[in-house]
Amino acid sequence: MPTSATRTMTRVAGFAWLVVAAAGVRSAIVVDDGDWTVTYTIFSLALLAGAVLSIALAARATRGCNRPWLRMVGLGVSALGGLACVVAWALPLWMTLLGVGFAIVAVASAPGPRRPLTLLAAGQLVGIVVMFAGIAAEVGRRDEWGDYPAAGGIAVVTVAVMTIVALLGLGRTVGQPAGTQQDMSLAGVSGTA
Repeated sequence: MPTSATRTMTRVAGFAWLVVAAAGVRSAIVVDDGDWTVTYTIFSLALLAGAVLSIALAARATRGCNRPWLRMVGLGVSALGGLACVVAWALPLWMTLLGVGFAIVAVASAPGPRRPLTLLAAGQLVGIVVMFAGIAAEVGRRDEWGDYPAAGGIAVVTVAVMTIVALLGLGRTVGQPAGTQQDMSLAGVSGTA
């Protein structure tokens, strides 16, 4: 059973990613009216909070794993991704670092948290593909810098939705001892003789 601190972290992280998704929807459908500073600041702060809390949940879910060095490398790469979120407009940078970091942590993890961690990594990496596909297809309007805000907005929504789903699964695995029935069933081991 997850602790109340883990539940709180999961809820706050999910809410932060929901704000990120809302900012993505806004950038995809709203023509820039020139007053973007407040919206960008809210997006940046929510992204930073969501990323840091997601990394913290990944760290909590993988305590005591069998590959501690690999886990530390993955958490280090994820932390660089969290730091890169300070430059929120650099979508491919933070998506790549977070995605690769979470993928390494997933490889190092036990079977229980592996699926949500894999989804967490996939969400970031799928977001990059969605963004570049949207740019190549010239989705939406072209802004004064030659970018396609709708492509980035759709990518951000994709990342946020997949991350929220992954966090819900990850929050359930925190605090469960290794070798529980859920871990064994995910590994394909039956608890019955």
